[in-house]
Amino acid sequence: MEVEEAKRGFAGHLVAYLIVNAFLVFINLWTSRETLWFPFPLAGWGIGLAMHYVFSRPSHIVKEVMKKEALAEYYRMKAKGEGSKST
Repeated sequence: MEVEEAKRGFAGHLVAYLIVNAFLVFINLWTSRETLWFPFPLAGWGIGLAMHYVFSRPSHIVKEVMKKEALAEYYRMKAKGEGSKST
């Protein structure tokens, strides 16, 4: 349930980003083609959108980190066990 809410929240944020920034590009190109200012709000909001994506799915990131740590620990224990057998 929580994951679905996070996906819906991100999807809403993405749709708003696309619609508003398309409108800003249109306004910028319609009013002053010499000065392009639309990339600045596009980039700023894009960073916020990227952060929303990353931090709305922490369980996925945590699972990947835990999996890597578990594999590293397994290989350390395996190497330690093999090292003691050969001596």
